[in-house]
Amino acid sequence: MHLGNGAITPECAAVTYGAAAAGLAASAAALRAARPNMEKVWLAVGLGCAVFAAQAMNVPVAPGVSGHLVGGVLLAWALGPALGAWTMAAVLVAQALLLGDGGMAALGANVINMALVPAGIVAVVKRATQSVGSCMPTQSVGTRKRVKVGTAHPTTLGFAAGLAVVLAAGLIVAETALFRPATELTAWSAFAARMVVYHLGIGTLEGLATAGIFASVAAAARQKIGVPRLAVGLAAAVVVAALALPISSSLPDGYEAAAERSGVEWLLER
Repeated sequence: MHLGNGAITPECAAVTYGAAAAGLAASAAALRAARPNMEKVWLAVGLGCAVFAAQAMNVPVAPGVSGHLVGGVLLAWALGPALGAWTMAAVLVAQALLLGDGGMAALGANVINMALVPAGIVAVVKRATQSVGSCMPTQSVGTRKRVKVGTAHPTTLGFAAGLAVVLAAGLIVAETALFRPATELTAWSAFAARMVVYHLGIGTLEGLATAGIFASVAAAARQKIGVPRLAVGLAAAVVVAALALPISSSLPDGYEAAAERSGVEWLLER
């Protein structure tokens, strides 16, 4: 789902950078008002590392197509939409700079698709359901502190995660077409159809994985596993992913497969 530099026009890059900057600025203002404590920051570090690792692991989802966890809804629900958006943005910057996964010209689009869209969905769902944050226990200087993390029925979280993937796929179709001449858009209907179909499957897996992860977090809370310990455990997922990379699927992801099979593989230029 990461867009490379060749995927969008310079004009689209300018528009998406501006929109991403506006969204992150609004998130920063919300963070200043909320003043998250260090336990929440530690949780953000751990979850960010876990998402970084999970995005490196592709699994087959259809013949010739693979997918990976995006994790935007997971971050936004556990950390709050504002901190979740910034955590995902940090993950995307690290991937672009360290791994070449996603181009710097397309960073604004990637932030919109994988950070701001999930954060926006979570904000809407939280407001609509008026869900109340539950507490995750941790130990500090002999007393028990509690860090609020969002809770909801796993079905709600799964639906939100799957919806975020499908909406992001639709945005990719629009972003890659923006400011292009008509002569370059002759295959876009086929590209759009494949993007939706492939990402419906990927979104289903995203929803199931998100629901399962939150069930595990709830179990950890019941076992009174502290946030710093949980954060360290999640960060260790990076090491696990590095060891498991050789067994990660080499099949193209949903975006790559849609581009290749629609005759617009030039979108994949880095």
